[in-house]
Amino acid sequence: MTLSTLIHQLPLIEISLVTSIVCLHLVRAMFNRAHGLLAGLFFVIIASLVLLAPFAGIGAPWNLPFAAYIRGVTGDLSILSLLLIVFTWSGWSVFRIASITPILIAVVAILFYPFALGLTFFDPYAWGYHSSVFAGTVLLVAVIYFFAKRSWEALMLSIAVIAWSIHWHESINLWDYLLDPFLAAWAIGLSIRWMIWGRPQADDGDGWGIDASLMARRKRGRMFG
Repeated sequence: MTLSTLIHQLPLIEISLVTSIVCLHLVRAMFNRAHGLLAGLFFVIIASLVLLAPFAGIGAPWNLPFAAYIRGVTGDLSILSLLLIVFTWSGWSVFRIASITPILIAVVAILFYPFALGLTFFDPYAWGYHSSVFAGTVLLVAVIYFFAKRSWEALMLSIAVIAWSIHWHESINLWDYLLDPFLAAWAIGLSIRWMIWGRPQADDGDGWGIDASLMARRKRGRMFG
C-alpha cells in the first residue's frame, strides 16, 4: 500500500476504528462485563478489519467495505469526537475530561447549530474558513485549559487545529474538526446527566456508563448530590 493510498483510506480507517470501539462498549453494557486491555484490543482490531474488508472481491452484493456505508451515514466525525472515543473511553485517568468540558461543548453546540442552519442572518460557520482569528481563539482556549492543568483538553484542541491546517479531512472548515452532531448530542446528554445525578467518581467504572454511575449513587444515597 502506497502512502497516497493510505491517506485516501484514512477516513475509512477512522470510522472503522470508532465503530469498533462503540460496538465494544455496547457489548460491555449489554452483558454488564468489563473487558481487559488485550481482549478489548483484539475485539477492536478484528472488528475494524471486518469493517474494512473488501467483500466485493469474494462476490458479495455490495461494492464497498462496511466502513464506507457507515461513513456515508455519519460523515467524517470531528477530531474531538475521534480523540474522545478512542482515548477517553479507554478509562485511563490521564484521559479523564474536566466536568466543564461537556458543558462547554453543549453550550457552543446549542448556540452554534441554530445560527449555522440559517435561522438568522448571522452565520458563525463562516468563521471556520481560513479565519486566523477563530483558529487563534481556539488555541487560546487550549492555552487556558493547559494553565488550568487540563492538558488532555488542551492537546485535543491543538490537534484539531493542526489537523485542520493540514487538511486531514476533506472539509476545510475548522468547525468540522471541532464539532459534529454526535458530539453535540453526547455533550448535551452528558451535561444533563451530570447535573441530575452528579459526575461519576473514578471508582464508579469508566465514567461513561449511566447504569454503573446510577447504581453507585443509589448505594451511597447520593442520587442528586
